[in-house]
Amino acid sequence: MSFKYSACINMFSGLWVTLLVLWLTLSHSRYEFDSIYNKKAEAVFTSSRDMFLQHEIMLDALKSFFYASSEVTSQEFEVFAKDLLKIKSAVAFTLTPELELAYISDQTMAPELKPLKLVKNSKGELQASLADYTLAVVNIDGPNMLYLVYAISHQRILARIEQEQGVCISYQFEQSLLQSSSCNHEFSTGIFSMFSYSDSRTLDIPGYQTRVDLRIEYQVPQKEVVELIVIILLIASLGITLSFLLYFKSKNQHIVEQIKLDNRSRLAVLSSINHEIRTPINAILGYSRMLKKARSQPQKLDEIIDKMTWSANLLYSVAENTLNYSKAEAGQLKLNRHLVNLHEYLSNIEDYYRAFSATSGKRLQVVVNESLPKFIELDGTKLFQLMTNIINNAFKYSTGSEVHCYMDLRLKRNHKDHSPMLRVLIRDFGEGMSKEAQRALVDPFMHASNSYTTTSGMGLGLYTCNRLLEQIGGKFMLRSQKGKGTTVLLHFPCQLTEVKERLTIQYDQQKVLIIDDNLFNLEICKAMLEHYHFQTFSVDNAAQALKMLIHSLPHIVIVDYRLQDMNGLQLIKQMQQTLQNLASDTQFEHHCRFFLLSANDSDDIPELALFPEVHFMQKPFSAEIFLSKLAVKS
Repeated sequence: MSFKYSACINMFSGLWVTLLVLWLTLSHSRYEFDSIYNKKAEAVFTSSRDMFLQHEIMLDALKSFFYASSEVTSQEFEVFAKDLLKIKSAVAFTLTPELELAYISDQTMAPELKPLKLVKNSKGELQASLADYTLAVVNIDGPNMLYLVYAISHQRILARIEQEQGVCISYQFEQSLLQSSSCNHEFSTGIFSMFSYSDSRTLDIPGYQTRVDLRIEYQVPQKEVVELIVIILLIASLGITLSFLLYFKSKNQHIVEQIKLDNRSRLAVLSSINHEIRTPINAILGYSRMLKKARSQPQKLDEIIDKMTWSANLLYSVAENTLNYSKAEAGQLKLNRHLVNLHEYLSNIEDYYRAFSATSGKRLQVVVNESLPKFIELDGTKLFQLMTNIINNAFKYSTGSEVHCYMDLRLKRNHKDHSPMLRVLIRDFGEGMSKEAQRALVDPFMHASNSYTTTSGMGLGLYTCNRLLEQIGGKFMLRSQKGKGTTVLLHFPCQLTEVKERLTIQYDQQKVLIIDDNLFNLEICKAMLEHYHFQTFSVDNAAQALKMLIHSLPHIVIVDYRLQDMNGLQLIKQMQQTLQNLASDTQFEHHCRFFLLSANDSDDIPELALFPEVHFMQKPFSAEIFLSKLAVKS
């Protein structure tokens, strides 16, 4: 699992746990608040039922008192009722048929009964009302007393409901409304309203022949809500902080592991490069000693030179693989297209490997599709590196006697502009590669027996080819089976372009000025061009180059990019200016073509884009590539 996914999973796991803890905390708090409210509400409802039930029992007792005696005196009623009703703060009294006050349980309450209102309804039933009291009227059918009235004091009810602090309790009677003092406080709004509760019930009082609507409203105290919010914020802050700490811990752990892996990879690269370099160097040194001893044997001399050239080619391949590997890992690979004569290009490759057929015991056979254009625009340097890398592997490790190379042109599928792709298929008929060895496409530091990576112990070549093509928009495919050989298919980006006029050049009439501060490179390049009968002049510094330019008036100038006193492009600019000045003074315009030679890739020379007329060539100097560029009219 990649770092990005594992770190995100750790972070989201922390956030999920945080949300879970928050939900549990909120649910628990809500449950506690619900429990408190339910206890308060149930206590109020139960207390109210009990209170009215007790008053109903008192009323029934008074009725039974009258029914038990044929005649009840005022004194008897007062003694019985006063003791009975004292603790309930209620008062009972009787009315005569004329609706006048007869008996009363407490004479001190008589003045409060003066505002008593008595009315008979349409059914002939007596209805009584008195401020601050709830009344119940009962027929007792006494000889001198027709009605028994039971009055409950509102003050007594209020005193009872005030025992529940923080709860708004409302009693809605037929003609009055009683509310506790808590109802006078406005409930908070906003987030606090989420912690508000309310409920209502109706209490039937048969003895009173009435119903009471009881409503309860409760809001959790702000202090408790604020405490809960603070706790939630603390948990959220802590959880989010821990989640991000987990993320950064995973990230740092990945960085540490990546550093360790990079260190191991660097050691593996250095170890592998050391092995790869030592092998051809040992061969070159050994063949050099043999060369000294075989001066009198021309046939053996040719064989030794071929082997030395092959070893040098392998050494160059190691350098290119290492450089391309570094660039591929840094994502800095780019295409530098130029017009290429494919027939000459492939012919040069075929000639190049023909020289080693006797040495390696293998032969390269190249087949080109007839529909393939002769000229095409592509990055010939990178294509050469790719093809020679795969062919070198086939020559070096394959046990077969032939290596086939087939090339054609295909339009890129599922692409809007139908960009063409040069398709190169390279096949050998050796033992093939194991599945483990084929992993070199994604893991350059692996080992496998009897495969392309056996001798070197690393798969930089295959890996670099794959990464290079990925970054430039191509494709690398490999198919191999043990005992059946290996097939590699390359899709390389290219462009079809109008072919410029080809030049017919007489090399012996061309003057070439070579500038390089390395005398060995200067000597080799000079010798290679003289082989084609060019007239060559060589200098090792910029000052001499400017003098030689005026003295010899060369048709071609080859400049090394890294000079001691200035870089190659700066020198080319001065030389172009010198030729312009010469043309303005003498009215003679001398045409000269410039080539820049560098061990670096053209991507590493950003100022090269300012010199489109300059041909770029990568070291080591290749006469074949030079001649192909020279043959295209600029």
